[in-house]
Amino acid sequence: MILYTVKPSERGLWCILYMSTTLADGLQLGSAIKQARDAARAEHLDSGLATRVEMHGADAIVPLANYQKSQDIWTGATA
Repeated sequence: MILYTVKPSERGLWCILYMSTTLADGLQLGSAIKQARDAARAEHLDSGLATRVEMHGADAIVPLANYQKSQDIWTGATA
């Protein structure tokens, strides 16, 4: 499973991590979510591997997208 994570960064903005590597930082939340979903979808389409996007907060992990081998669209948040 390939994991993209949207996490809070310093100054109240957000960052995107690919596995444990920072891809982008200093983003507004909506932009961070969109960029992470776009990257995960592209990775899934290119590799065919299961890919997931999560938002990590202080107290919770929220699934934002899940791309699996049998589908090429995100399944959406479960919250």
